Amino acid sequence: MKTLVSLIAVLLFTTATTFAQQATDLAQDPTALGNAFFKALLDENGDAVSKLITSDFSLVSFDGNAVAGDLLAQGMNGGYIVVETAALSNAQTRQYNNDAAVMTGTWKAKGSVRGQAFDSTVSFSVVSVKQGSSWKIANIQFTPIQ
Repeated sequence: MKTLVSLIAVLLFTTATTFAQQATDLAQDPTALGNAFFKALLDENGDAVSKLITSDFSLVSFDGNAVAGDLLAQGMNGGYIVVETAALSNAQTRQYNNDAAVMTGTWKAKGSVRGQAFDSTVSFSVVSVKQGSSWKIANIQFTPIQ
C-alpha cells in the first residue's frame, strides 16, 4: 500500500512538472502574448495590459477611434471598460523575421464602455514586435462584423 501511494505521488509530481515546463513564456511567444491580452480584457486588468504592450501602443476600437495604451489601462482599472463575456475564435499568428508577428481572428464580446453597452463580434488584428528579447503588442485593431 505504501509503495502504491509513493508511486501515485511520483506520477502526480512528474505530470505537474511536465505541465509546468510546457507553460508558455509570454515574452517568447507572440500567440500567447495576444491570448494574454484578451484574457486581461476579460479580467478587466489594466495592470496586466500595461505589461504586455509597447510604450507607443494604440488600439483602434469598434468605432474607429484610436485609444492609447495608458488610457486603455486606466479605463480598465477605473471601471470604464467592462467586459462581461468574451471568446476568441479562428485565431492564427504569422511571424515575420523573428521580430514581428500578426495575430488575426474573431472576438465576440459583451460589456460596456463608459456606460454604453456593446454586444459585438469583431475581426481583430494584433501586431506584436520584438523589443530586445521580449515580445510586446504595438497595435490592435477591431473591425465590427455585420
